[in-house]
Amino acid sequence: MTISEAMLHRLEARGLDVELADKLGLSTERRAGTEALVIPFRRDGQVVRRKYRIFDPPEGAPKWTADKGGQRIAWNEDCLRDESLIGQPLIITEGELDAMTALQCGFLRTISVPDGAPPPGERSDEDLNASAKYAWLKDVRPFLTPDRVSEVILAADGDDNGAALLQDLSVLLGRFRCKFLTYPKAPISAHERLGRDRCKDLNEVMQFYGQKGVVETVNRAQWIAVDGVYRMSDLPPLPAPRVYDIGFRCLGANYKMRLGDFVVITGVPGLGKSTFANDLLCRVAYTHGLKIGWASFEQAPQRDHRRALRSWYGIERDPRLDVDPVHREGHEWREGRPASTLTPTQIAEADAWIDENHVFIVPGEDDDVTLDWMLDRMEVAVVRHHAQVIVIDPWNEMDHSRARDETMTEYVGRAIKALKRFAKKFQVHLIVIAHPTKSTKDGDGKYRMPTLYDISDSANWYNKCDLGIVVHREGPDDTLIKVQKSRYHDVIGIPGEVRMHYSKDERRFIEQERAA
Repeated sequence: MTISEAMLHRLEARGLDVELADKLGLSTERRAGTEALVIPFRRDGQVVRRKYRIFDPPEGAPKWTADKGGQRIAWNEDCLRDESLIGQPLIITEGELDAMTALQCGFLRTISVPDGAPPPGERSDEDLNASAKYAWLKDVRPFLTPDRVSEVILAADGDDNGAALLQDLSVLLGRFRCKFLTYPKAPISAHERLGRDRCKDLNEVMQFYGQKGVVETVNRAQWIAVDGVYRMSDLPPLPAPRVYDIGFRCLGANYKMRLGDFVVITGVPGLGKSTFANDLLCRVAYTHGLKIGWASFEQAPQRDHRRALRSWYGIERDPRLDVDPVHREGHEWREGRPASTLTPTQIAEADAWIDENHVFIVPGEDDDVTLDWMLDRMEVAVVRHHAQVIVIDPWNEMDHSRARDETMTEYVGRAIKALKRFAKKFQVHLIVIAHPTKSTKDGDGKYRMPTLYDISDSANWYNKCDLGIVVHREGPDDTLIKVQKSRYHDVIGIPGEVRMHYSKDERRFIEQERAA
């Protein structure tokens, strides 16, 4: 069988090489009372299906038909079996004439889908692998593994159906290795005839711009965007991290407060963790104007928090410091006074400061304080009240409901991931105070200083925190503050220890010396 002279002219008008058409086995025959181009589909060299293209069909006759009972396979499927082509990108077109165009331009590893793009009504969004439209992929899966095909160029048509085909194939083949084409604009003289201003497929590119245009179009193929993987040049610059001094001269070298970090504080219950957090956060609230969100499940805000915050704020400040009650080199705080001795004016000033800089997350009597409950309330504290630091105190008082078959270690790991995501997303300095599993006494009856690894339920507390602190009271008023873990030494501090004396009246810690 041969190609008729009239059909040769049609192919030449489309920029196609008639010798290549003959080599590929194209021919002509009469169908529906007119001439049709016969396109054979081969598997292992044997013709298993024929399609027929009628360019000027009689009224009511389709442009495309196919033999009944033929195998629906990709056109030029055998190129996938050619070992010599491994390493070259695979081009998948929406039509056989587009595939012929790519072959003619030197892209020998090109196939076409059997029957064009699926109309929207035939798409199976729920399970593409089960769609009959893509059943042809099953037989060639062994030839499409990433080690054989590392790059796929999807040359779908530039219309809605082509966009659907591109989306489907990228999902079925893996978006990580798929590229797409952007077709050039058609000449202005062709806009009216085409009804659009841009080429629709590779064969139109060939007709208007020749082989060079096709090669350039294919070479400009762009990777389909996949969130989460970028070249360095694709990434936007990060804003400078907001790091705040915590108001301790010595400990400031070990702990700098950076928004977005996840911090864990542990220590023997009742030996100063919450008290240290209170002093620490009052310092940054007063000095830097940071707003603090308190989720303190062992303290009543109206009684315990108010008393502690009033006492802290009621300290007489050195007028030379004016704006900062925090210990600075060369200046000492004056004597403080307990909340019970504050004047009504001082109490009013303290309460105004509390309302301005502190917000409290307080569960109701019937609330189950689950992880989801906590994340929801923290978001309200951040969005509505502009909290920049949130402390959960203590972790052990929350209701830790696990999923079925989930171990406590798995749950804690999942919870910490959620808390870290929250801190990063909302740029909040998130502090979790967590008790150790058990408190052990030494031979002299004193509690042994725990580590982050001793926190109840999981070593994830040490492994996943940005900064980890142990608070340990060594005497009635002497406390050791140990930064055991710091993920970024050059930004948020280095591990180390500082001994402090706690002033009950002033509700503050006074640094004594850096521990050896």
